[in-house]
Amino acid sequence: MIKQIIHLAVFYITTTYRERAVFIFNLLMPLIFTFVLAQANLGPLPGSGPTQWPLTINNEDQGELGTLLSQRLADNPLLSITLDSEAAAAAALQAGDTAAVLVIPADFSAQVLAGETISLDFRVTGVANEVQIVQAAVESALMEMSGSAAAAQFTVNMAEQLGRFEGDVAARDHYYQTAFAAAQEQWQTNPPITFHSQSLTRLEIHEEAVAVGINQSSPGMMVMFAMFFTIGGASVLVVEREQGTLRRLLVLPLNKFSLLTGKLLGIYIAGVIQIALLILVGAFVLGADWGREPVGLTLLVLCYAFAITSLGMLMAALVRTSAQANSLTTVIVMPMAALGGAWWPLDIVPSWMQTFGHLFPTAWAMDGFTDLITRGLGTADILLEAGVLVLYGVIFMAIGIWRFRYE
Repeated sequence: MIKQIIHLAVFYITTTYRERAVFIFNLLMPLIFTFVLAQANLGPLPGSGPTQWPLTINNEDQGELGTLLSQRLADNPLLSITLDSEAAAAAALQAGDTAAVLVIPADFSAQVLAGETISLDFRVTGVANEVQIVQAAVESALMEMSGSAAAAQFTVNMAEQLGRFEGDVAARDHYYQTAFAAAQEQWQTNPPITFHSQSLTRLEIHEEAVAVGINQSSPGMMVMFAMFFTIGGASVLVVEREQGTLRRLLVLPLNKFSLLTGKLLGIYIAGVIQIALLILVGAFVLGADWGREPVGLTLLVLCYAFAITSLGMLMAALVRTSAQANSLTTVIVMPMAALGGAWWPLDIVPSWMQTFGHLFPTAWAMDGFTDLITRGLGTADILLEAGVLVLYGVIFMAIGIWRFRYE
């Protein structure tokens, strides 16, 4: 009996992959969809976004502090600084070649050293997030300089109370400049407040991380097209029933259990092969990161393939004709893919839609893949999703076998 089951499974797999259309629809198309959706799905492919934001500075200051401010901004790794004339900076802003323009006036150093209040000309246009990033960087550099000026002024006020200057304006100005320079040096060598920046690995990412770009589209398109492929394979049972093939096969020394098991085993293995191919090509060609838990990934793939194979069996038992099967496949797969988070992350939709989406196995599969890929969780963390998929598979399979007709 086992030999007969294996023979039927191998026969299904070989006849399926003999068709060129299988590779076009079930491998090439998913990869194209994966690449295209990665560009629009909350983010681009890894590494394709800008690493620095452009800021043009028109420094008209005759003193040292304008140059110092420009250098502070140039040291910021988020900014790409261009020094230019006022006319050229305005033209670059108008053309969209820079996110913002900062004009440092000619008397900037003199006003700072005199303790006067200064208002700089900061001109922006374009995309809001670009402007916010550049503005935050400029404000940070100005806050540092303002802090140094405030510290220097406080020092001068204390010295005046102690009678250090006695009306000598030149001595007071020199004292202020010395205190300002010391405060600036202190900011650089020993800032009063620091923060520790840590680059997180995927194992350290917070559990609430949302999948974006290729890390969303790669598992999403795999989930959708694997369901198309597997349910479409199960519809072969409907075709063979219509053509009388199943009835003729039962004339052979082959019982119904072996016949159905062999067919379903072939469909299941073919589905696993397709999923594995999409994962491998997605990882090595499109640069998708499929996590660092091969055991958990394998477990989830096997459970999901079982769930959708059983769903195909259920559909084959409920429809009467192959035309109904073909129509129902699209009706089943597309809504389940969208509502289950294959097109976009469920984390970004309202809570009621998240709850509704988890009525389908696709949502549980996407939860598991997101946990492994984006949130960096381990095998133990996806056991719930894997268990739910197996439960779906058992229910679908039981109803499908109970209702399936061989004639």
